[in-house]
Amino acid sequence: MGKILDLKEEAKSNHIPIMQDGGIEFIKEFIRDNNIKSVLELGTAVGYSAINFASVNNDVHILTVERDEERYNEALKNIHEFNLDNRIDVVLKDALEFETDLKFDLIFIDAAKSQYIKFFQKYKD
Repeated sequence: MGKILDLKEEAKSNHIPIMQDGGIEFIKEFIRDNNIKSVLELGTAVGYSAINFASVNNDVHILTVERDEERYNEALKNIHEFNLDNRIDVVLKDALEFETDLKFDLIFIDAAKSQYIKFFQKYKD
């Protein structure tokens, strides 16, 4: 648990927006209660939420999309430090340009707030 707290504090000290504890716990509980196995996350930042979601159980796999190269690289580093490279895939691309035929149990949108409707329209199916 200490490593995740360190990541949280590092993100906060670098002014990188991450989910609040209540939101993280709500989604982790949702993943657990609904037997979620696959998550598409739009907006990786430093990987904090993806790492948290993957911690629910070893069957959770996450595909996360980040457009900022610096944050993408930081997320890769953090995911590697948590030994989650085999369960969290990070894509460097704008989520509105990203294409996939994969289906997901859960889509978590945590990217540009002004684009939420566009993200939803693009990925709802």
